[in-house]
Amino acid sequence: MKTQRKITKKAHVTESSGNVFADLGLPNADQELMKARLTLQIYRLIKDRDLTQTEAGKILGISQPTYRH
Repeated sequence: MKTQRKITKKAHVTESSGNVFADLGLPNADQELMKARLTLQIYRLIKDRDLTQTEAGKILGISQPTYRH
């Protein structure tokens, strides 16, 4: 019976700048990061208040999306 050797490759790791959008080279990276942070805060408030989508939509002044098939 042959013994197989496990070959391991070292991964190249680059430290993040703190903005994944900039790290990916996307345009308007700072703006995209701010939108993501705002979205996260809204999500947390909705979860903390245990709101339904309808309730959250009324508070935010937006309607739920409608899907057409």
